[in-house]
Amino acid sequence: MNDNAPTTTTFVPWQEGAELLGLKRSAFFYLVETGQIRIESGRGPRDGRYSLEDIEAIKRKRASGKPRKAIKPRKRLAPVIYDWLSPLDIPAILRLDQQVYNEMLLAEAIVYQQWSEKNPQLAMATFDARSNRQEMLGYVAALPLDEAVILSILRNERKEISVTKDEIQTYDRPGAYTLLANSAVIHPNRPDLLFPILTNIAQEWIRRYPERYVTRIYAQSESARGDQLVQHFFMAPRYDLAPNAYMLDLSRPGTAKLIRWYQYMLSRKAPLPPELRQSYTPESWPAIELPTSWIPQERKR
Repeated sequence: MNDNAPTTTTFVPWQEGAELLGLKRSAFFYLVETGQIRIESGRGPRDGRYSLEDIEAIKRKRASGKPRKAIKPRKRLAPVIYDWLSPLDIPAILRLDQQVYNEMLLAEAIVYQQWSEKNPQLAMATFDARSNRQEMLGYVAALPLDEAVILSILRNERKEISVTKDEIQTYDRPGAYTLLANSAVIHPNRPDLLFPILTNIAQEWIRRYPERYVTRIYAQSESARGDQLVQHFFMAPRYDLAPNAYMLDLSRPGTAKLIRWYQYMLSRKAPLPPELRQSYTPESWPAIELPTSWIPQERKR
């Protein structure tokens, strides 16, 4: 046998080579174009035949390499329920505050209990559905107050905690309301729950409309994270009140997706009152759908 005889190389169509490697067309031709698989002489890169020797060498190399790490399945999140906070939920509020702030805001909780006795629909919360409301995972509170009271708080003329039970409004009367968004607390392991909570609140106001509606929402940030959250909703700074004061005027077309959806839903339910129309018509607010992850999957009991 002549050891110097030229070896014969077998060439195969790309489809056969890709099947041997378990690759799609684009991945196979990447190996060709980077020189890892030779092409038969005289043929073009896309209509040629390719070295079976090279293909099998790549296959052996992959087989002898370290196995790929298995993809861990996503952890199944605990089922939740949404409901208005009640005075009986104060212990759960304190436990959540401890987890988020490393302190129990007892004074604020006692004041909230008094407010809640006047209006039990101040804050929407979410609970672990298996805990019988003992494990709270987040809540967002908005206080219906006379606008003059809100402005005095934002100007730092008085503390929010000084709001009396008598100043908290109920939703018995028809007409316009102004809100002070005074807290948003979410369990650090469940940031996904913020927008479902907010969507649930928006749904409640859609249900109340047109008998009752919100004209403006005010807020003040107390931290860099709070400032980012407020600005996420494109609330306008109110530097005339304080450096950390913001306002959302719902008579203006919203920029945040949740606000645009809310305005669209109102305009389709009933004609807008003068306080919400300004120079804009409902036709200015196009149809919009929310991400499915924002829609509360477990409704209130």
